Amino acid sequence: MNRDYFVQLYDFTDWANRKVWNCVMHLSDADFTKDLEYSIGSILNQVTHTMEVEYWWLNLLRTGEVDFLDHTQHPTRELIIAKWDSIRAVNNAYLASLTDDELQRKVHPSAVWDEDEPAITVAEALTQVAFHSMDHRAQTLAMLDKLGAPTVGQDFLSYLHREYDEAVAE
Repeated sequence: MNRDYFVQLYDFTDWANRKVWNCVMHLSDADFTKDLEYSIGSILNQVTHTMEVEYWWLNLLRTGEVDFLDHTQHPTRELIIAKWDSIRAVNNAYLASLTDDELQRKVHPSAVWDEDEPAITVAEALTQVAFHSMDHRAQTLAMLDKLGAPTVGQDFLSYLHREYDEAVAE
């Protein structure tokens, strides 16, 4: 795994996040905040949690500091997407700067992990965050379906073939 792999992995993650986000935008405010008694509650909770984890992990990798966002500062879809866009820009700049040495660097977020938990590499941390986001997108899609909202696939092959699929659709 090298920088190009992670740049593509996070481009895919952003692409899939936006596809799911477009479905979320079909919800009423009441459905967006409704506790669905699944995973971590509402779709609001799902998307803010996903954004927050993407932020704190990549911020830790970039700066060495554990910094948690205050989810109450992003109570609406408009505020969430604006914050996520700013996070995405910083994260993408970090991903573009990755080196092989950086990817092998060991990290241990001692503020949130037990002392005896083993350190992981930056590459492993980046992989965890991308898979974590996929897990919550899948949960969000299940919740959207339960609410009768539109859903989408988030398959990696669809991402790879997106230009072809868009050309065929025209």
